Order: sequence, then C-alpha cells, then structure tokens
Amino acid sequence: MENADIKNIDIKNISDRLSGIIRAAVSPYHTADYALKRLVESGFKELLFEEEWKLERGGRYVIKIYGSTTAAFTIGDGWSGGGFRLVAAHNDFPCIKLKPSAQIEENNYIKCNAGIYGGAILNTWLDRPLSAAGRIILKGGSSGKPASALVDFARPLFIIPNLAIHMNREVNKGVELNRQKDMLPVLCTCNTWDNKKDNGDIFLNMLSGELGREAGEILAYDLNLYPIEEPVLLGADNSLFSAGRLDNLTSVQACINAIEKGQCTGGLNIAMFYDNEEIGSSTKQGAGSVVTRAVIERIYSGMGYGMEKFWCGIASSAGLSVDVAHAIHPNCPEKSDITNKLYMNKGFAIKTAIDEKYASDLEVLGMVLDICEKEKIPFQRYVNRSDIAGGSTLGAVAAVNLPVRMLDIGVPVLAMHSARETMGIYDQYYLEKAVRCFFNWEG
Repeated sequence: MENADIKNIDIKNISDRLSGIIRAAVSPYHTADYALKRLVESGFKELLFEEEWKLERGGRYVIKIYGSTTAAFTIGDGWSGGGFRLVAAHNDFPCIKLKPSAQIEENNYIKCNAGIYGGAILNTWLDRPLSAAGRIILKGGSSGKPASALVDFARPLFIIPNLAIHMNREVNKGVELNRQKDMLPVLCTCNTWDNKKDNGDIFLNMLSGELGREAGEILAYDLNLYPIEEPVLLGADNSLFSAGRLDNLTSVQACINAIEKGQCTGGLNIAMFYDNEEIGSSTKQGAGSVVTRAVIERIYSGMGYGMEKFWCGIASSAGLSVDVAHAIHPNCPEKSDITNKLYMNKGFAIKTAIDEKYASDLEVLGMVLDICEKEKIPFQRYVNRSDIAGGSTLGAVAAVNLPVRMLDIGVPVLAMHSARETMGIYDQYYLEKAVRCFFNWEG
C-alpha cells in the first residue's frame, strides 16, 4: 500500500476502538458479556442456549454459551439452506488464576495461592500492578441453579515481586520461575488489615464487598489476574500499539465488527467466540467440543431444514480461524522462516502449516487472496521455521467435529503470550476489512 493510502487510515479511531474492548474484556466472561451487549445494542436478538429458538429470515441473533463463549449469526432473507460463512476467534488469554481457599499468611504478608493458565511468559507478570476479574457463583438462584455475577475490581490489588539482583547475581543469565513458589501474588501486609473479620479471609471480604453480598453467599469463583495498565499507541509515528491481551482480542474485535456490519442477503453468516483455546479447547465451551455444530444444526432445524441439507451445507461452506501470528523480532530475526517473514504494518497474516496446526485449506486461501487483490487489502504469508515447533489454534481443532474448509489469519504481534504484547496498528485495519469482506464476498 502506498503512503498516501496509509495516511487516509484513521489510526486514532482504530486505537480507540481496540482500547475499548481491551479495557472491557478483562476475563473470558467479560469478553462474552461485551460481545453480547454490543451486538444487542446493534439490533441482534438474544437467544438462550438452553431454550428453544424461534428463527426468522432476516434475523440477527446472539447467544452467550456457558458464560464465557458467544455465538452470533445473521440469516439472509434469501438463504435457502446452502452453505454459510463462519469466522471464529478465542477470547481467553494466558494469565494467573486464583485457587480456592487462596489466602496465605506468611512473614507479615497476605498472599494468594494461584496457578498458571495457558502458556504465559511468566517473568512478564513480575513487578506489574495486577487486578482481578471473573465470574462468581452465589447462593439464591432459582430452578435449581445458583445465581452468578461478574466482578472486575478494576484497580491495582496484587503484585508479584522479583528477587533483587543482590540475592541472585545470575538473574540476567536467565531464571526458571517455579509456578507454585515464585508466582504467588502479594495482596497486602498482615499488620495493616483487620484479620478478625469473617475468619480473617481478606480476599473473600474484598470480593463480597465488591459484589455487595455477604461472604457466606459466595459459593465459588473463577477469577484471573490481569495487568492494570493502559493500552497505548507508541513510536515516532504512533504506528505501534502496546497492550495486554492482544492475543486474541484483536481477532474478537475483527469478528464482532464483521458480523455487526457484514451484509447478508442470500446467505448465513456465523461468528463464534470461544473460551479455553489457550489450554487446548477441550471443554464444553471450547472449539474442540461439538458446540459449534450444535449451534449450526439448530439454525438449520429452526429454519425447517433436515440433516441431509445440513451436511450439504457443511460441504459447501468456508470459514476463517482468526488468531494472532508472530511478527519478525527486531533482535532475533533468525527465529522467523527464511522466506515467509511477517513485518508489522505491512498487512495481516495468512497462516498455513505443513503439519496442519493452522487450518490451511487451499480453496479458502484462494478465496481470501482473491478478496485481498480486488479490495486492495495488504496481506502477508506466514509459516513457522521447520526447526521451531509453532503453536496451534482453534481452526484445526474445530474442524475435527465440524469438517468445514478453514483458513487461519490474524495480526502479527511481538511477545505473544507476554503480559503485554505489541502490534502494528495499521494491521488491525487490514484484518477487520478482510474479515468483513469475507462475509460479504460473492466472488
């Protein structure tokens, strides 16, 4: 793309919108809630996963599934049960999660017992102010189900301190951090808190206060820590964007934008936002389950089509698995493939893999290349070095239970799985345009 075209892109608008979802989506539950509320505000009708659906042509629908996964779809007036377009992203991220009965009193510190979720770069979580967010299960529900609530403390509560260099002179040669010993967050000091209230469980007291409920009403929680730091544009020309959770809120933003704005007159468009990709997707709400198939089967059934029509539709459909990719590292360029390097702000990434850890369907690749050529969207091809095992993402996992032709795409980032990652802000624009055009494209 020529510089004149780049200058026509409103990077502040892109940055502000991306910052908005990053501030709101502080846990997978909050991401699902954000997607639901945003789409309802755009005119989507909320359906409940546990109730019968009544669907109509021209309808726009959204469903929250098990609290942390979301599905949205639009049914064109002219859709006759043929194929569909699917875009999918994951909404979880590597992080630190609090364990039950978390409080530890030791050496005048109140700490919390915690575990590591996903493949986090542990040392990036040290010395950062951390908050906590997630879902709480409470007494007082109905129909045999407990009540639930979302909580976001939205303020600095924890810190995990480094060991001073004077106590470990070899620290700059690399230190292996023990997940159980070295990654416990500090909440406060013992002498500054009244430890007599409610058996002295300080964090539980804070949690009940945040919810406006008694501590005894809290039955269980699923809470992750997150860095309480602002997203920022940076660099001499503001072309770089730094924030937590770019993996994979960049993709969630692109897919919400696409299903929200995509035109659907003769087809069926579907967007899925899954939890638990970072731990393998093998949960009831993950891409490795049959949840996507369940959603699509129910759409076909609700529109009066049988299983034969459903399987014919599967065979003629196409999808995008949208997840971040590895930008070439400024100080370690040798870690990239020798002919397929990703440069920031030069286009979104099309990811393929010889071992199929990325969904790599050739027909969908051809479709995306055609879209990019005709719509003048910059893109880059990406594969891993042959001697470096890359990660995997949800496209190939989902295809096991839903054999749809899929292709992996995403924005290039630095420091993937760090507590704070960096990307080129222009690439977000290119990704959003590509995903939106994928829904609209008729060839």
